[in-house]
Amino acid sequence: MYQQMYPHLFSPLRIKKITFRNRIFSTPNTSLSDLQSQIMYFEKKAIGGAAQVSLAETAITGKYLLQERGATFVLDDITQLGLLGEFALAVKAYGAVPSVQLNHHGQQVRPERNNGRSPIGPMGYIREDGVEVIAMDEDMIEEAIEAYANAAAFAKLAGFDMCMVHGAHGWLIAQFLSPYNNQRKDRWGGSLENRARFPMEVIKRIRQKCGKDFLLEYRISGDELIKGGMKIDEVVEFVKMIEDDIDIIHVSAGIHDDLSTISRMFPIISFTEPGCNVYLAAEMKKHVKIPVVTVGGINTPEHAEKILSEGMADIIGMARALIVDPDFPNKAKKGLREEIIPCMRCNTCIAGHLHNKSFSCAANPKIGRERMLQRIEAPLASRKVVVVGGGPGGMMAAITASERGHNVTLLEKSDALGGLLKYAEKDSSKIEVKRYKDYLIRKASRTVKNIHLNTEATPEVVKVLNPDVVIAAVGSTPIVPSIPGINKKTAYTVTDVYYFTEKIGQNVIIVGGGLVGCEAALFLGKKGKNVTIIEMLNKIGDPSYFHYNVPLTAQIEVQPNINYRLETKCIEVLPEGIRVMDKDGKEEKLMADAVIFTVGMAPNIKTVEALRNCAPEFYTVGDCIKPGRIVQATQTGFFSAMNIR
Repeated sequence: MYQQMYPHLFSPLRIKKITFRNRIFSTPNTSLSDLQSQIMYFEKKAIGGAAQVSLAETAITGKYLLQERGATFVLDDITQLGLLGEFALAVKAYGAVPSVQLNHHGQQVRPERNNGRSPIGPMGYIREDGVEVIAMDEDMIEEAIEAYANAAAFAKLAGFDMCMVHGAHGWLIAQFLSPYNNQRKDRWGGSLENRARFPMEVIKRIRQKCGKDFLLEYRISGDELIKGGMKIDEVVEFVKMIEDDIDIIHVSAGIHDDLSTISRMFPIISFTEPGCNVYLAAEMKKHVKIPVVTVGGINTPEHAEKILSEGMADIIGMARALIVDPDFPNKAKKGLREEIIPCMRCNTCIAGHLHNKSFSCAANPKIGRERMLQRIEAPLASRKVVVVGGGPGGMMAAITASERGHNVTLLEKSDALGGLLKYAEKDSSKIEVKRYKDYLIRKASRTVKNIHLNTEATPEVVKVLNPDVVIAAVGSTPIVPSIPGINKKTAYTVTDVYYFTEKIGQNVIIVGGGLVGCEAALFLGKKGKNVTIIEMLNKIGDPSYFHYNVPLTAQIEVQPNINYRLETKCIEVLPEGIRVMDKDGKEEKLMADAVIFTVGMAPNIKTVEALRNCAPEFYTVGDCIKPGRIVQATQTGFFSAMNIR
């Protein structure tokens, strides 16, 4: 008989008339550019073996939308009923149970997305952006309750057998429940019983419209993590008030009102442990009879199995782990552990989705491109391909070209694959980056026919191979600025931080306070070194990448041996330190054992141009185009290989 490696994770669960095939739920996550693409994206999760697949933050009414986040369903738009039904059918067809998260953003909605209509909430006030929030009166409250119930009925009509009430993270229902947001003096505020009235009426109304067999999930923040917010004891008390009318409780954490809690809503590499919210689910499970879902950065089957086997939860909610690899459940069930693409918890998916509406996954370039990939034709013939450079972009290109039937040779000048990801070997907080690097190396070793290490790809070497295609993934080099007194040949750069940590001494100055400089400072600070960051701008980090920047700069602030100086310029390098000038022109000498420059990377253009005429077809990949993040390397590597016909 087949021995299941993860028996708890793959045990079925029956609730009322529905059987879930395992304990992995694809929890609500992102939206794509159009609804048809969205259906295909979520369909992959059902094909991959998840027990349940849920749409995220789906608006119950078009009257109050948050902002443009790609294409989203709106549950009072009759024109979308057909597509919503397609979603439900697509998920059911592959053995999963479809769900939809019902949401109203309340006081967070954007007037510019709602014909100038002001946002509403339990309290009236002026937001930080100057927008007036209107306090909901009895008629508005009744309208919202009815909208939730109608939205659930709309989903049921479309073919859903369950839905989720979003009562977490500071949206409308949480705004009523939390004493942080709700200081009303009427029957909708004050005591827990009064604050609970709105969510309880929502649940009651859904039951009236959808019946007792329609499964109802409820997501809640087990701890809002802010002063004056809900804490686990009160949350448990509330859930006990509603558990007879709901079927499943999801326990998350945090609140969008305070970005300092974002690393618990979307637990991120380096700053938040995987499974950071499990303790909240475990406490909930002690007190309620219904199944409990835990969420928060759980990205390995071993961790998921441990949580279930120790009775801390009944169901594992996964979002990003199933974004990067929709086949996670099937691979785990078959014992193909090393074939699971690791989630780095880098939040590239979230950052792209919010910042430029371009949803991507750094580890898996296929994600979100399901429709595009259908249009790409198979190669006309097998080509001889030489990939120069064994970083993430080069490995992705070599793997993809090999999988498409080409004869691939990968040349790497160092003694190991990995490129800049090799630094993760030195930084324990980057264990998930290391896992991804190791995954790429394993896959390249299995897939790519010829891999040559310690081989510098000069034009002469490449031409001997007589390739049809050359893909240059030769990376970038740290920039050493032209500053009086500097020795460009011996100046320390960011790579030295990780490979020569002890050599650089105890007192360190880092010139350049972007994300890379802050990461280097934090690494050295945790090693016990005294670090001063010098930054020309009026801020450190990169606020535009706030999901990562907020926890990173928060760590900098609390590290006692890390300091920074803003609007300060390094004007000279001295044998004993540097000379700086502040915004007012005042100069000062700062002493240090080592000065490290983290002012950016320069693409290795010279190497690229030397290789350009070594084959009829030529592509560049990753940092040698423009230095960027892992996602740019893997995407350009993947699509360069897909272009080879």
